[in-house]
Amino acid sequence: MDKLISMNLLHALLVIYLPAIVTIKPQTPECTTPSAGTGTCVPAKECQPVIDFIQRNSPLSQADKEILRSYQCSVENSVTVCCPDSQFVIPSSNNPDNELPPDVTNHRNIQLLPTECGPIYGRSIFGTNRAELYEYPWMALLNYRLEKSNTDFRCTGTVINDWYILTAAHCLITSPTLQLTSVRVGEHTITTDPDCEYFIEDSYCADPVQDIEIAEVIPHPGFVSKTFENDIGLIRVAHRINTTVESVRPICLPTTKDLRTRNFGNTNVVVTGWGITDTGKKSSELLRVFVPVVSEQQCRKAYQQTPAFVTRKQICTGGINGSDICRSDSGGPLTIAYLHNNNVRMIEYGIASFGPVACGQGFPGVYTRVVYYMDWILDNLKP
Repeated sequence: MDKLISMNLLHALLVIYLPAIVTIKPQTPECTTPSAGTGTCVPAKECQPVIDFIQRNSPLSQADKEILRSYQCSVENSVTVCCPDSQFVIPSSNNPDNELPPDVTNHRNIQLLPTECGPIYGRSIFGTNRAELYEYPWMALLNYRLEKSNTDFRCTGTVINDWYILTAAHCLITSPTLQLTSVRVGEHTITTDPDCEYFIEDSYCADPVQDIEIAEVIPHPGFVSKTFENDIGLIRVAHRINTTVESVRPICLPTTKDLRTRNFGNTNVVVTGWGITDTGKKSSELLRVFVPVVSEQQCRKAYQQTPAFVTRKQICTGGINGSDICRSDSGGPLTIAYLHNNNVRMIEYGIASFGPVACGQGFPGVYTRVVYYMDWILDNLKP
């Protein structure tokens, strides 16, 4: 059969390989591709890069089909894809550099991640950067001993189950003058104990914070400090985290196929931390900011004069409108609300890796893309 297959057959292939899913229809046709490039939501048969991809790789391998599915945009009983801009070419699975996120659906340790995770706190007040008490209960602070016996919180992380904290690898590389000693969970305002919220009709206080010693640090073996490649790590704590209190709950991770192939679209993502603010000082209160995803091409161009190299294993955000990752936010989460076990939950898709010295000053913040490391995370979990 000739390589240039007919448009009717192309459309049939697209229908087969891009089955309909239920998702929220974006307000505009603009979207973000799985590699964080820019695109437009259009019917698949009108997307020339998709047509070219099928013609170039027919017959399609299973990996090729997964690539097509990952470009699905929003569907209402039709085949709609995030069609890349002309300068972006849909990758071929025949290229070893175009690695797809691992499928961990049947991983031997999948049961070590809780199914009850990422709760969405209903009292959230929008329009402010201040997080509400209990709003992000998976947040963890990493405590370091400094040269003169003082201690300081220098990085953050997230609770992923009763024994493990997910963070950045560079937060685990210490020195004689900077030793990681413990983690704190259940914190909201560092300067107050207990943390309380007061409302006209109600007031309540959180349980005491949990300061827990560290049993093991596990930086990714492929971490490169110069380029920030594979900037992901795990901490196993010395005793079980109490996740039954409202102030400490695990975050969800992208374990299923739908979560793995989720398209960011034009939805802002959420980053949280106690990082340095516009005042030049670290915040004592947990802060949040809603930031847009920046395309891989734009992000790579921003850092082209630096040793850092941006790849599809990273997510870039903000940097344009002045709000994003700041020092001391390292290791913290980039999250998105999405369906998890048929409930809307917060999913951690990124780990704060690096950004400009002054946050939000024209350079995007760069996050390790969690979906590409789910097999590594699960491989390193123990009961």
